Amino acid sequence: MTSTDYNWPENWFVRRVRETGSTNTDLFADALAGAPSHSVLMADNQTAGRGRLDRTWEAKAGENLLVSLLFRNEMNLLATLPRIVALAAANACQKLFLSGRLNVLSAPTIKLKWPNDLLIDDRKLGGMLSVGDQQKQFVVVGIGINVGWAPQEAVSLSEFFSEKSPSPVELLENMLLEITQIEKSSLTEQHEKYVALLATLGKTVRVELTNGGVITGQAQSINVEGRLVVVETGDNSVRHVIDTGDVVHLRNADHG
Repeated sequence: MTSTDYNWPENWFVRRVRETGSTNTDLFADALAGAPSHSVLMADNQTAGRGRLDRTWEAKAGENLLVSLLFRNEMNLLATLPRIVALAAANACQKLFLSGRLNVLSAPTIKLKWPNDLLIDDRKLGGMLSVGDQQKQFVVVGIGINVGWAPQEAVSLSEFFSEKSPSPVELLENMLLEITQIEKSSLTEQHEKYVALLATLGKTVRVELTNGGVITGQAQSINVEGRLVVVETGDNSVRHVIDTGDVVHLRNADHG
């Protein structure tokens, strides 16, 4: 299956396969071989999909959006692209809720959990994993969104639709349109919109670092580079600026 099987937005090069090990692995190899920016690989099923911290990403074949997107850009802008994809994904899901097919009175609100999980009522809707090559100035952003099925304790879009729920292809089309629009905005606008959707800020969090360390404190802000600023709980009030880690929301900081 190729991009000719669907009316994809202009300037996107979409390839859809029935099954692969990992869309991130495949598209990274394509990037090294010279694939253009805005190349996209969508799979109906992944046999070796991975999430953050090398966790397995679960999905039933054909039910969810499993996709990777390739961006080529200046090295200092590569870090902004996962946030653009997260913001676009949240916006695309929210717009699908406005289609009038919901089984609830009002559309649920999609929020982001740093670094880039999608949440509905603190249940996980989607997650992201990015891999890149700074020397060759590209990044591959992989994202999985629960459209028709979700693991236990997670949530899927289909739970909120009374009749025909959106398909993974429909969601991807909307997401690519959103990315195109966001890429036209300034870095300041992108950052402000990302921060506005962030559920992590103002909460007490536990951050599990990639080196095995753990920090517990109040998530105070996100800087323009996308790093999370956490002030450690206790008498010392140590301030940490965190590049990457796994975040658990504990409770609202202003409620103790």
